[in-house]
Amino acid sequence: MWGVSILLLLSGCEDYPVYSGYLTDKKDLSLPCITIDTFDPKLTKPLKKNFESISSKSCNYHLNGYIHHVDSCSNPQVKSLGADFNGYIRLKIFDGNRSIYRIQSDFKSDEDAALKRIIKQMKEEIF
Repeated sequence: MWGVSILLLLSGCEDYPVYSGYLTDKKDLSLPCITIDTFDPKLTKPLKKNFESISSKSCNYHLNGYIHHVDSCSNPQVKSLGADFNGYIRLKIFDGNRSIYRIQSDFKSDEDAALKRIIKQMKEEIF
């Protein structure tokens, strides 16, 4: 019994939802290519690996994003209430300079799991 509980605890078993939205009237996007424009190596490496088959430096569609850590927030109300998550990962797709799609998920000490959730849903919705 304890073995199963410890295994679940160590496996990064998070169940945070993924929020996504189209920022355009076109809801049936199917992008032929993507340029990955992230500066955070925690994002860049997995994104390039997952989208290598459609990644192109000359594509007009750009994917960028960031990891936000809530513990860096200095708002006293947020600090006093606490949070059930440490931060979130947000990715956006741009067509030129116009944002057309956004997706994010919260995480509690497991950024990798949040990024996997986001990539999985993004592949289902966009690619």
